[in-house]
Amino acid sequence: MRKIVILFFILNSVTVFSQKPQDQLVMANVKAVVLTKKTIVKLPTLDLKTSVETGFKTANAKLIAHYFASNINVSLVGEENLYSKSQAEQVLKTFFLENKPLKFIITHQGKSIKTQYYIGSLVTNKGSFRITVNVKLVSNQELISHLTIEKDY
Repeated sequence: MRKIVILFFILNSVTVFSQKPQDQLVMANVKAVVLTKKTIVKLPTLDLKTSVETGFKTANAKLIAHYFASNINVSLVGEENLYSKSQAEQVLKTFFLENKPLKFIITHQGKSIKTQYYIGSLVTNKGSFRITVNVKLVSNQELISHLTIEKDY
């Protein structure tokens, strides 16, 4: 009987030890699935043009301001000032609060070696505006250097 009990403990130990690597393998698979889900959930990075289009369509000043240069010229219905990036974002937010966008399309665009521009038409609840976005290449990064919002007659 003693031999049977010893044999039982030996077989039981082998079974227990053989289970641990499988448990670790299962844990590794679960971690891989979680990492895969994080990758799927991650939002794509928008380029400047798409950010400008989406920002003006949805009144998202933060999305547009992400591409502002550290200092930016903003011309808003005839008043032009040089603002810091955060000040310009606030000016744009205020504009969106007063003028709810209904539709925005880029009507024209142009590009040279270090600059480009977009001209768009913004329709709001208080009228139409012509939007001009001037972009400069600074340290291999596209940044908005000048933003003009003027009444479209």
